[in-house]
Amino acid sequence: MFRKLLICLIAVVVMSPTQAQKSQSGQVRNALREYFSQYSVNGYQPTDPMAMTGFTLNSEKRSLTVRVNDAFSSQPFTPQSVRQIYSSLRQVLPSAFQDYALTLIDKKGRNIRQLIPNYLRDKDFDKSRLLGKIEYDGPAWVTNISRPYVPDRGLEGRHIALWASHGRYYNGKEWEWQRPYLFCTTEDLFTQTIVVPYLIPMLERAGAVVFTPRERDWQPNEAVVDNDPGETQGSYTETPKEGEAWSDCPGTAFAATQKQWANGDNPFRQGTARQAPATSRHSHTVTATWTPRIPQAGRYAVYVSYVTTKNSIPDARYTVYHRGVATHYRVNQRMGGSTWVYLGTFDFDEGESAQNCVILTNESDHRGVVTADAVRFGGGMGNILRGGTLSGMPRFLEGARYSAQWSGMSTAIYDNRDRPTDYPDDINARSLMTNYLAGGSPYLPGREGLRVPIELSLAVHSDAGVRQPDGIYGSLAICTTNGNNDRTYLASNISREASFDFASLLLSTLTTDLSGITGQTWTRRELWDRNYSETRNPEIPSAIIETLSHQNFADMVYGHDPNFKFQLARSIYKSILRYIYFEHGKKDYAVQPLPISNFAATFTDDERQALLTWSPTPDPQTPNAQPTGYIVYTRIGDGAFDNGTLIRGTTSAAVTIKEGIQYSFRVSAVNRGGESFPSETLTVCKMPGSRRTVLIVNGFQRLSSPTVVQSQERQGFDLNDDIGIALGQTAGFSGSQLNFNPAYAGREGAGSLGFSGDELEGKIIAGNTFDYPCTHGAAIRANKRNSFVSCSRDALYKGTVDLNDYPLVDLILGAEKSTDYGLVRYKTFDARLRGLLTRYLNAGGRLLVSGTYIGSDMQSPTEQEFTRHILKYRYSGSARTDTTDYVRGLNLTMHIWRTPGPTHYAAQAPDCLSPVAPAFSAFAYGDGRPAGVAYQGTDYRVVAMGFPFECIREPALRDKAMGALLRFLIDD
Repeated sequence: MFRKLLICLIAVVVMSPTQAQKSQSGQVRNALREYFSQYSVNGYQPTDPMAMTGFTLNSEKRSLTVRVNDAFSSQPFTPQSVRQIYSSLRQVLPSAFQDYALTLIDKKGRNIRQLIPNYLRDKDFDKSRLLGKIEYDGPAWVTNISRPYVPDRGLEGRHIALWASHGRYYNGKEWEWQRPYLFCTTEDLFTQTIVVPYLIPMLERAGAVVFTPRERDWQPNEAVVDNDPGETQGSYTETPKEGEAWSDCPGTAFAATQKQWANGDNPFRQGTARQAPATSRHSHTVTATWTPRIPQAGRYAVYVSYVTTKNSIPDARYTVYHRGVATHYRVNQRMGGSTWVYLGTFDFDEGESAQNCVILTNESDHRGVVTADAVRFGGGMGNILRGGTLSGMPRFLEGARYSAQWSGMSTAIYDNRDRPTDYPDDINARSLMTNYLAGGSPYLPGREGLRVPIELSLAVHSDAGVRQPDGIYGSLAICTTNGNNDRTYLASNISREASFDFASLLLSTLTTDLSGITGQTWTRRELWDRNYSETRNPEIPSAIIETLSHQNFADMVYGHDPNFKFQLARSIYKSILRYIYFEHGKKDYAVQPLPISNFAATFTDDERQALLTWSPTPDPQTPNAQPTGYIVYTRIGDGAFDNGTLIRGTTSAAVTIKEGIQYSFRVSAVNRGGESFPSETLTVCKMPGSRRTVLIVNGFQRLSSPTVVQSQERQGFDLNDDIGIALGQTAGFSGSQLNFNPAYAGREGAGSLGFSGDELEGKIIAGNTFDYPCTHGAAIRANKRNSFVSCSRDALYKGTVDLNDYPLVDLILGAEKSTDYGLVRYKTFDARLRGLLTRYLNAGGRLLVSGTYIGSDMQSPTEQEFTRHILKYRYSGSARTDTTDYVRGLNLTMHIWRTPGPTHYAAQAPDCLSPVAPAFSAFAYGDGRPAGVAYQGTDYRVVAMGFPFECIREPALRDKAMGALLRFLIDD
């Protein structure tokens, strides 16, 4: 008995510590669970709940290690937030453990203190993440030397790889998109509408050289000119025609030997290139000239190619002649040979002309040789055969894999997976092409490549996912800190954690900026450190930014808005700028200004000069983005804009003009960070002997998404009602939305909310080009009787321009209208404009006003009183159902742009305007409904057109119509 009791007592003594430990562990577990269940971060909404995945309690070492999940470790950490986490977590632990050494680690075993981005640390900088003294200080790959201003605190001389996600690809059976049809687009189409018209230009206006592995030019036409015979469109010539100045380069180069290229065919291994000794003596200059045969007038990207040799020069001098204007470039031929090298995008006339060509000389400040190969004009159509078929799409809609082949890359870059589908090859080609271009540069030393000093890469995506009910799904960023073969360092020997810092800065800046811009919390999602090709393969700091969810209706209400795209791109640009400066140990960066406002182009008192005035636009989010100067660009007649004149210390400029010639102007703002987007285009013309000057007012400022449909029963976008107004043009639509049922949100395919058609894929839709005063001015000039000046609507509001100084006002309202969606609100006749026009007309003024919505946008009693009693018309419905495309009036039959397309924005649903006596109907649509009115009273005169004047398709008919309108309005 005693023996049994003794054994039991011993067992109790032995087991007590274990039981006590279990009890203690349970207390800690309960405290931790309670803490994490209550934990939240304002604005941060990860897909999964933030939680711990386990913990280790060590009583001997008096330590507690808590393991957290991805959702927790992906939150935005700062020194302050990490201190708060440790402090608050310690306080909820049982008192016996509050003095334990507490550590929170992620799945990789990193203390959450290590997850504080380098740029936020107040101490303990991780120098292994910084580029520091790793720097390229030679000539840039491409430099526009015609610029009147070079920023010194922007991105001048920096080289960046950037691309929009996905693209059309061959799946082994057929060509298709990589992402589904949702809300009138696919991710393949949508993200390029952020990157191409907004983000790339912002970076370039800061001075950066931007490489993109997907075709960047939204021009489906193409003209290739080469020294070799083949499928070329134009002529190649050399001077002198005889002698030994030009000779063949050793090795192979580009030749367009075929129209279609099979897998493995390399166009840069089919032909020859030419070379000439460089000289600093003008008398020894020789030239090579590429004159394209442009198939259709328009804007074309210009790409040159050459061969890099051991004697290549860093300052090859190219001149692009576009409509007679010369823009000069310096190209560093010591890098980037045997591929397409982007110079810029220009306006070219149709046909073959010396006014539109590219000339290369052998002038140089260095000894060596200049080489010459093909020049390409335009993006073109896809020409890579897969499965015996072409994509049938413009090249800019194809994946990077096909652009890589057309650009001379080897199959190791674009065809390194032995699979029937091109999907993995396309994903890998984006990064592998970047690595190859950058190989041998300071940022990828010891690697084979073209020595282009690309130091950063970014993939811009949109994501899938929905948030109910109707919330913002938000933004997510991705990096990879363990690369191929589990490497934690990049080729330059800096830590891959540099990519973590980049991704963190992108995500934090984006969510902060978009919250301020939209007036609501823009959801921050996770910062994933995961194995993605576009962040694993680059041997330079890299990131993916998932900008928003293309599957979430609330996100896409913003996503389709051009003003939102501008702000989204500006946020990304600012992150890139700040990150590069931080990596190089610099802080004195400047952000490029916003576009100017209050623009006016009038005459000086003696009418011998055009007087240009404007105002800077403050950026409330970025105080250091104020301009320090401006660039005035001038176009004479039908030519191209010049390269600009720098203006400092004033917000005005006087430009000498000649009589009878139409001059057009636009202005951009500059500072040490770069150049803003340009202003709208205004125009003036002083006609010989004219006694009257017409004032053209540009009131068409609208940029807009398609019509937003939002109710409990229907959500989506109605392209047929209004396709929206893009900046310039867009190639982002797949087709009309077919499913509007919100009950099917979150699905993919035909049964999903947002499922859309494909009738618009591959089609370019024209938007607002902000140059319609030039169209109106050209028609006034054609009648040779009246001079004209022009201004923006806001210049009237500021008082820069007074309507009463002009006997006739031509008010352009285009597709201006108010909507209940979009970041910016627009209105045809707002209260200020109604007041100005009422006073002007009551003083005997004459007004021509045209626009698609000048009746339907004026529905309140006050607004209708203005249109009826002042403008003498009443709204009598829409001509949407009129299947014709013409208007009759002024003894003319005028075809107008009614269907969205690539040439001109469309008046999809022009207004029917009926006269209010004693006005009379002056125009009729093809089906007979009233299209405009005219009033000729003893007090004043008005012509109001329910369709935009600039939408008259034939220039000759516009001229005749304007002549009749001027006679009616001005002649006594």
